[in-house]
Order: sequence, then structure tokens, then C-alpha cells
Amino acid sequence: MSAAEEKSVTDTPDLACLAKTVSAVMETVRDKEQQVRLALAAMLSGGHLLIEDAPGMGKTSLARALGHHLQLDWSRLQCTNDTTPSDIVGVNIFDPKNGDFQFRQGPVFTQLLLADELNRAPSKSQSALLEAMAERQVTVDGSSFTLPEPFIVIATQNPTEQVGVSPLPESQLDRFSVSFSLGLPSNAVEGDILRDAVSGEENFEQGAPVLAAGDFNLLRAHCAQITFGDPVIEYLQGLAARLRAASLPNLSVRALIQIKGLAQAHAMIEGRDYCQPEDVQVVFVPALQHRLGPITGAGIALLQDVLQQVEVP
Repeated sequence: MSAAEEKSVTDTPDLACLAKTVSAVMETVRDKEQQVRLALAAMLSGGHLLIEDAPGMGKTSLARALGHHLQLDWSRLQCTNDTTPSDIVGVNIFDPKNGDFQFRQGPVFTQLLLADELNRAPSKSQSALLEAMAERQVTVDGSSFTLPEPFIVIATQNPTEQVGVSPLPESQLDRFSVSFSLGLPSNAVEGDILRDAVSGEENFEQGAPVLAAGDFNLLRAHCAQITFGDPVIEYLQGLAARLRAASLPNLSVRALIQIKGLAQAHAMIEGRDYCQPEDVQVVFVPALQHRLGPITGAGIALLQDVLQQVEVP
């Protein structure tokens, strides 16, 4: 057994580092504690994150700050209306020196991929991420390539009413475990940001990383061990049954598994080794609102009504 494997078996991760990570990221993304905690929960549970908002709201800052403090390799993909699948996954290039094709990796070969303005890319290019997000591999010209561990996508999309966007298909939305909007900061925080800002400069990384290299994978492994008892399972199934009857008959089992993982991660961030119904309630709306279409007040209200209708054990 290697030293890394022995560490993963014998060491219990220090969950206090999660609260420190939230605080550290909030040095960059101010006044957004709920969104930072949701993003961290998605990453701990092995899920992907979708942020819908207008440009300039801090989406890139959030992704870069998380990558910095969790010590994850990361890359950024700026999607445009002429982005091709090979721009994402890579391409085989002929090498005249050895008379053979060599695979040149695309930006998807990283631990944390920021896919910026994903809904500006054509549908064919959007679909290039489907295999990567679901199976942690990509296939190019019949050859499969394994992606790094972990592999997490933080995708941003512009509001659907903006010019030049293509709505993400349901099959891709189902790959995202959580979604939210950042929105504007409070007036007081906005004033502080303006006082500290230097024109033309953006500070994405505040201070030393919180986690040591490799610790994030230990935390992810521990997340899967957080107790999710039968009463909480039955509560989640009750919520799903009510929502399927209301307006989402095709709510997938995968979505419920993602909610379970998010709830386990939320319990971890709270410092507990077991889930409560309250953990499910916190993540329920962000886990499902993008499956109802564009994030709107009506969809959020529907999900909140379901939470009110199902008895808490």
C-alpha cells in the first residue's frame, strides 16, 4: 500500500477546514455565503455546478477562488458561437516526424473546468461535455481518455433573453447537481468593493490555500460515508413523489442521488457525520430549479411549495 493510500485509510479529515474554506473564498466573493456553501457542497459530492447570471457578477471569481483554496488544477474554457467540440476535448494532430497522429489534450483535461458562458456554444459543442461530466472520460476518434480525479465542471450561462445564447438541453441540465444565481451584493458590500477595486485588475486569489494538495480527495471520500438514514431517504422520496405529481413527472433517480450527495456534503460543512431532513431542505431548490427550465421565481416557488406540503420526519 502506498503512503497516499495508507493516509486515505487511516486519516479522518479535519472537517473544520471546510468552514475555513468558505470564509477564505468569501474574501473574494463577498456577501454570497449561501452560494459559496452550495458550490462547495456540489464539489464535495462529486457533482457539477451551473451558475446563471449576467456578466460581471463574480462567477469566474468564485470558480478561481475555489480552485485556489482547494488546490485543484483548473482551466478556463470561454465558449463562443463558433466553439467546436475539439476546442473542448482536444484533437489528433499529425506529427510528420514520426508519421503518426498525436493527441493534443483540450482544456477538459483538468480537475476543475470553468466553462464560461456555456450556452453561447453551439448545441454540438455543448454535447461534447456530456460524456466527460457523466463518465469522467472523453472519446476522440474511437480512443477513450480518462480525465483527472476529481473532475468538476463549473459552468456559467447567461440569461436566456440575451442575444446569441442556445438553451442547454435537458440531458445536459440533468448532469448538473446544483444551480444558482449570484446576483448583486448588498449596497454596503458593493461600496466596499468599489473602494478596494483597482481599474483593470482582478484579485482572484486571497491568501494561502486552505487545503493541502490531495486533501480534497480525502474529503470527497469521507462525504460518501456521511450517514443518510432511512427516515431521510423516505423524506426525500416523499418530496420526489409530490414533485412528480405536480409538474416534473420525469424527475430522474440520478437527481435524487445528487440531492443525497449534496445533503451529505452540507452536513459535513456543518461539522456533522449524519444527515438531517434540514440538509435535504437546504439543497432541494438549488438541486432542482434548473430542471424546471430557466431559473425563475415561479419555478422556485413551486419547489418551495413542495417542501411545505411534505411532512418532515
